[in-house]
Amino acid sequence: MPESDTRIVLQLVEGVMIVPFPDPVHDAFFSELRKSVLAYVHLHQISGLVLDLSAVELLDDHDFEMIRRVGVGVKLMGVSVVLAGIRPGAAAGLTMMDLETCWADTALSVESAMERFR
Repeated sequence: MPESDTRIVLQLVEGVMIVPFPDPVHDAFFSELRKSVLAYVHLHQISGLVLDLSAVELLDDHDFEMIRRVGVGVKLMGVSVVLAGIRPGAAAGLTMMDLETCWADTALSVESAMERFR
């Protein structure tokens, strides 16, 4: 798998980590995402994590489970999680799967997500 598919971009803005997702997402990306985010949260004090899903057209139940694992891990470390920019197709698919989302808040955009931490 090319490096570009697994490279994780961690952007720190006003004490909040923003992680943009590529489209499509792959297992190697999720594996690296989990390691990178949890390690960063362990070493640095942040007030929140925004997972920017605005580039992702579709998410299946496996993809969402991988996102959930990252979110729950971060939440267990005391950091609030917001899923931002979920597109209509991804939202429609996820609602059909009856997935649990109590571990994260949602926002229409990264900008809206950032407002929650101000």
